[in-house]
Amino acid sequence: MLFGALVLAVGGVRAQGLLPGGFADSLVLGGLDLPTGFAFLPDRRVLVIEQKSARIRLIVNGALAPTDPVATLPSVATAGDEQGLLGIAVDPGWPARPYLYIHCDNALTSTIRLSRYTATGDLAFTGNGALAVDPATRYDVLNDAPDVHTNHNGGTLRFGLDGKLFDSLGEDGVPCAAQDTVSLRGVILRLDVSGLPDGAGGPAPRALITPAGNPFASHPNANARLVWALGLRNPFRFEVDPLDGSLWVGDVGESRFEEVDHVTAPGLCLGWPAYEATTPHTNTCTNVVRGTDPVYFYDRTGFTAAVICAGPYHRPAGAAAGFPSEYEGNVFLNDYYAGFLRRLAPVGGGWNVAPPVGGQPDPANWGTGFQSVSDWAVGPDGALWYCRQANAAFNPNTGQIRRIVSKSTLGVPPQVVSGLHFLPPAPSPARGSTRLAWILPRAGLVELTLHDAGGRMVRRLVSPESEPPGPHSIPWDGLDDHGREVRPGLYIARLIVDGHEVERRFPLLR
Repeated sequence: MLFGALVLAVGGVRAQGLLPGGFADSLVLGGLDLPTGFAFLPDRRVLVIEQKSARIRLIVNGALAPTDPVATLPSVATAGDEQGLLGIAVDPGWPARPYLYIHCDNALTSTIRLSRYTATGDLAFTGNGALAVDPATRYDVLNDAPDVHTNHNGGTLRFGLDGKLFDSLGEDGVPCAAQDTVSLRGVILRLDVSGLPDGAGGPAPRALITPAGNPFASHPNANARLVWALGLRNPFRFEVDPLDGSLWVGDVGESRFEEVDHVTAPGLCLGWPAYEATTPHTNTCTNVVRGTDPVYFYDRTGFTAAVICAGPYHRPAGAAAGFPSEYEGNVFLNDYYAGFLRRLAPVGGGWNVAPPVGGQPDPANWGTGFQSVSDWAVGPDGALWYCRQANAAFNPNTGQIRRIVSKSTLGVPPQVVSGLHFLPPAPSPARGSTRLAWILPRAGLVELTLHDAGGRMVRRLVSPESEPPGPHSIPWDGLDDHGREVRPGLYIARLIVDGHEVERRFPLLR
């Protein structure tokens, strides 16, 4: 994500990417100033961070919220091409826990800062949807990861299925540190933010944010106890598989290969700097090992520049704009500079480029024209959403949030019912059971179903029936429609009121 060099590397950037037949690339919102990442609220509002302005913006029904920006965060380092606001995540307990988490470069201390901020305003989206964040509410979860050099800063924040927060840290231009569990370089951290006190403060005591189950929990050093995976160069973007909680990581290469790593178990070492993909890398480091090979990599030696941006593992909840069923379980990735979008699928016991489909730009690339794209997500509508930082010349305010949809559903907007409040399941994560609650602004026809992460219905809790205005709730005992215990994992509660759909996602533990 070296935006200053992109003008030289890219001859031109189309407003729309080229895609196979049956798909369309549509604009959600333009006019953004170097947007870096985005995150969905449970009600389908979209929070966007801007890298250099250090602003948080909010998209409500396809437009900027009435209060804009949500916040401008101070003391963010922005001098380097890879510095600024890099990552954002929403607390899974929203709106009861109205917290936003931000990964950025700290201008005051030359460190990476992971902070929590408290939002106010229309938290439950019962009015115009506007939010505000007072920077004075900042609570530093972590503020001492080294940022000696301006590059290799990581920057992804994602919540796992169990409510723990993952954060990626690059090796800060210090390759030998990537396999050092105590350096806070070249790693993905797993953190427990559920017990942090309300209000401003921090940094959090390491013991408070160290979850049980981390692979180095018995290590004498408190930094190592936070580490989930190591041996990474610059894991700028990764995604959590909503079915099994594994991580799909795009690790930026040095000079030969860009790679996708699949973190399927705690404590995996992904090989840098001993290896770049599956090739030995010349280094003078001691005590470094090959580790676990990537599941996919591509040669970047013919590129002017290359930065992999791992897109999501596609497990939509079966919503209107979702892709055909044959795309379920595919991994998408793009290269920030080359602009191709590739679709990976299980092939021959491993992972490789999926067989081409009709209208694909070329056999290897499912899409082209995706230069300067810095973040991806499968949206609550089942579409593939992405963030484009700017046009080819990197003019101010040319950044966009866009989505890729099936042409048969083009123009189907995310639906929101004003005044309908679908509360977060409680407890969440659900430990064997949970309760679902909602508030109707008026009488309506209500249906409530539960689905697994693949979109398959497992339980109908409320058949279509008329309900009066006011609060309603129902427990779920963790059983399917046949009375069998369902497996642990991510589940989607789908509330439909008079044909309008709202979803809540939550992990179920046993």
